[in-house]
Amino acid sequence: ALSSAEGAALAAVARTIAPHDKLDDAAYAVVIKAIDTDAAKDAQLLALLRAGIRQLGAAFASATEPARVQALKAMETSDFFKTLRTRTLGTLYTTPMAYAYFGYQGEAFSKGGYLLRGFNDLRWLPEVPLVDSGPVPGT
Repeated sequence: ALSSAEGAALAAVARTIAPHDKLDDAAYAVVIKAIDTDAAKDAQLLALLRAGIRQLGAAFASATEPARVQALKAMETSDFFKTLRTRTLGTLYTTPMAYAYFGYQGEAFSKGGYLLRGFNDLRWLPEVPLVDSGPVPGT
């Protein structure tokens, strides 16, 4: 539903809302694809996106980060910004690319739980001495 220029503007919005310099652009593209898919089914969403992009201006996608931040701050109470923030955060941080970037291995239930998957493999803390902490409840 969105043009390439509109997609680039929304990608710049997403990267400005959730700035991670070393996170691959593909992770942000997943966000824009999800938004585009929804906009193709929802004329109101598409109109909201296009109006917000027009308000940001044609040069938004290529603007410096401080300029993009300033432009978004000016419209942070708008439905456009709120929608983009919610969708960006809700989609970006549930992608496998973001998981890998942040070192999150995902949910553990399907992999047997956390106990045997690194729950106790902290190497940066000193070993804690085992001390008798008293009687075990229920014994």
